[in-house]
Amino acid sequence: MMLPQGTLAAMGFSRSCLLIGCFLIFVLALGGCSSSPKSTKRTLRIGTDATYPPFESLQNSEFTGFDIELGRAIGREMNADVEFVNTSFDGIFPALLAQKFDMVMSSVTITDERKKQLAFSSPYYVAGQIVAVREKEDAVKGLGDLNNQTVGIQINTTASEVLKDRPEVAVRKYPTIDLALQDLKNGNIKAVVGDAPTVRYYLAHGFQGLRTVGDMLTKENYGIAMRPQDKELQTDVDAALGRLRANGQFAGLEKKYFGTASITTAPIVDQQLPWKTIFSVLGRGLLLTLMLTGVALIFGLPLGLLLALGRLESKVLSVFCTTYIELFRGTPMLVQIIFVYYALPQLIGLNLSAPVAGGLALTLNSAAYIAEIFRAGIQSIEKGQTEAARSLGLSHRQTLLHVIIPQAARRVVPPLTNEAVALLKDSSLVSVIGLADLTRGGQELASQLAAPLAIWPLVALFYLAVTLPLTRVVAVLERRNPIGR
Repeated sequence: MMLPQGTLAAMGFSRSCLLIGCFLIFVLALGGCSSSPKSTKRTLRIGTDATYPPFESLQNSEFTGFDIELGRAIGREMNADVEFVNTSFDGIFPALLAQKFDMVMSSVTITDERKKQLAFSSPYYVAGQIVAVREKEDAVKGLGDLNNQTVGIQINTTASEVLKDRPEVAVRKYPTIDLALQDLKNGNIKAVVGDAPTVRYYLAHGFQGLRTVGDMLTKENYGIAMRPQDKELQTDVDAALGRLRANGQFAGLEKKYFGTASITTAPIVDQQLPWKTIFSVLGRGLLLTLMLTGVALIFGLPLGLLLALGRLESKVLSVFCTTYIELFRGTPMLVQIIFVYYALPQLIGLNLSAPVAGGLALTLNSAAYIAEIFRAGIQSIEKGQTEAARSLGLSHRQTLLHVIIPQAARRVVPPLTNEAVALLKDSSLVSVIGLADLTRGGQELASQLAAPLAIWPLVALFYLAVTLPLTRVVAVLERRNPIGR
């Protein structure tokens, strides 16, 4: 018996719901598998962006730096275990408000603007902004000599506050301070404004040819950021800081990280780069990239096919499917990742871990593009194929399943492979939520080693090693299955 078109589409929609349900069960199971054993001690989850030495960085996959050791010391004073969560700085405060962690220790300057949304501990370090220029740049003695020039800063740092009242200075923002310093070294900008301890660290560890000029432009207090409602945690942290100052541990950390020896050590660039560590970090990042891409394709392919069928086979579902497709194709994937990870906990209480949120966002996005690929493939099949199948007594459903879709699937293999290549590269955007994928691993290594020119080309080669075989597969498939054959 032939099923009506609406019934067929409804079946597709039901299967789509079932598929999404299975996906949610799958990702929730992953979350459960990754949970740590129960402990009687309290666990403090601390968010940090480990690309900012000497305060926080990664060495041999281990967190290190002044903030890291201070956070662990605070945990000991509070009789709590400490777990650091590596998160990109441009999303670290939304993640805190979304309860991804309990507090943020990442060289956070206490400002009046931030105090409107966040609570802070008592100040634990006094820093300030400083100007860095090329060594041969004798004309620049300070910020006043940078009128009508371009100055680099790191995004979301208080350097922007220093320059906001100077419209005569053009500001160029970078995701990390080492990239700003590299652009300065290349001669593309006139100066860099950044936190004095970090700028001086980089100038001593790999960025020869640069120097600082003038005095510090500001006096800034670093504090530990928390949610405003966590008053008890704020009190406990302040008490722990007080005890660390009283017993001398705090002074010991300051001497360790900001004494003369820590700033004037031999530049890393003059030493042999730790290639074993570099390949290990990038290898783990590539594995995560491949896993996220694989999950997105495994669930995106059937979901995309169902969306395509819903758009073609039912006038009712066509509106829903078309809206879904246009929504996810018409908005940036970066926005979708941020929405899934940061906004869903606030809107509907769905608090997903970073790997789950990243995989879900990639899946939903890829399904929209895959749906259009399938739709084009189905519509490319000649009408005569349908007429011949129906004349032989096949129902509409049988014709679709046994005649149309098999032929369409053969034609869409090359564009689907292209979509896989694009998805693999786009997966680098999950680094914004702190996932240690290949791009994030490169970012951390470039910051830790102060060697962006050595690390980023290597990251590109890792991507190329995966995408190049896929593009060759596309070329072979296109030769074997030309359109219209």
